[in-house]
Amino acid sequence: MFYSGIILFFGVHLIPLNKNLKTIARTRLGEGTYLGLFSFFSLTGILLIIIGYESSQNFLYSIHGKAFQYSKYFMVLPITLLIAANLPTYIKKYSKHPMSLGIALWSIPHLLTNSDLISVILFSSFLIYTVISVLVSEMRNVETNRAIPRIIFDILAVILGTFLTILAYNFHYYLSGVNLV
Repeated sequence: MFYSGIILFFGVHLIPLNKNLKTIARTRLGEGTYLGLFSFFSLTGILLIIIGYESSQNFLYSIHGKAFQYSKYFMVLPITLLIAANLPTYIKKYSKHPMSLGIALWSIPHLLTNSDLISVILFSSFLIYTVISVLVSEMRNVETNRAIPRIIFDILAVILGTFLTILAYNFHYYLSGVNLV
């Protein structure tokens, strides 16, 4: 299930990176159906990853104790970037790819604190995808129409990022099946 989830989730997310494939899918299916199917397969992939995830005893490298200790504080940054990517913020204006950056910064501490093979496959998949996404975006050199940023949205992104980090840390087991304590 885990590997099927990885293939399904990232397979669906690779479609928008190919402009021609995305256009064909949107034209043939229609915008609403395309987005509905994209969401359905993405969610199904994530659920398969969560259900199929089993930490193994096959460790690939040793973990430094400080990485685990400080990663919970570091996670405020990637979650704030993910929120800022969806609001008209200065964070979004000055960091060219805030969502990809947020996902990359989310995956790095997870890689530093989870050295078993399945975790390395999972979190390195997210990291590799973000690199591919940014490279494809930069090769296209498409400038998106961005709303005028307002500082209130930056403040909101930081507050929500902090709040959601606290929630994610305290309810991590219920979200992913992995206990942080």
